Amino acid sequence: MKKYEIKRRVEYYEADTTQKLSLPMILNYAVLASKCQSDELGVGQDFHLGRGLGWIILQYEVIIKRRPKIGEIIRIQTFATQYNPFFVRRPFVFLDENDNEIIRVDSIWTMIDMTNRRMARLPQDIIDQYDAKRVKQISRIPNPEKFSDDDQYTERDYHVRYLDIDGNKHVNNSKYFEWMQDVIAPEYLLTHEITYINLKFENEIRLGHTILSQVVQNDNKSKHRIMMENVISAEAEFKWRKI
Repeated sequence: MKKYEIKRRVEYYEADTTQKLSLPMILNYAVLASKCQSDELGVGQDFHLGRGLGWIILQYEVIIKRRPKIGEIIRIQTFATQYNPFFVRRPFVFLDENDNEIIRVDSIWTMIDMTNRRMARLPQDIIDQYDAKRVKQISRIPNPEKFSDDDQYTERDYHVRYLDIDGNKHVNNSKYFEWMQDVIAPEYLLTHEITYINLKFENEIRLGHTILSQVVQNDNKSKHRIMMENVISAEAEFKWRKI
């Protein structure tokens, strides 16, 4: 496995009101590390888009010991661990200046055909560049807890804007964190710190769509769902601790 590392200084515009790295930026940092590795290996975005293919992420599992503050220097390490003809598992490790692990992200990736928007087989010449282990079935991330029929949820609607769309022509993954976090009361966010996230994507959201962000919240756990009409686009489970 080829390990890759980037170094970042947390800037003020990457933090939330707590002066810590925001949840969407955790995902953005992770994706940036994977992009930089792909570019260095010669199989970056221009290479696979030239074949009409795009990488997408199917699921994230995030364990947060602490979020770094504005001005902190952190390193993000990543590598592809396992793959089969359709899926890749890629972890990310966030380290502080003392080499302490502060955030760990596991993720499952696949490729889509950019024309028909369907899952595509991974080109062998691309996946070979990462030196990942070929397996029959990659290790799965558990599914987040689903809503039950008797759950009482809060919801808010959002219209998908031009700047929400990324190079794969669908909503950037970090936007889901924004929608999910935004339906939680600010008073709760200021008095609780997130420790765990399990986010699974189900169906694409694209420009012009209107979605509903729904949340069921308990003291130390929240369940989230992104709906487009009657279709589930994403589901997530968050765990919290009181500050």
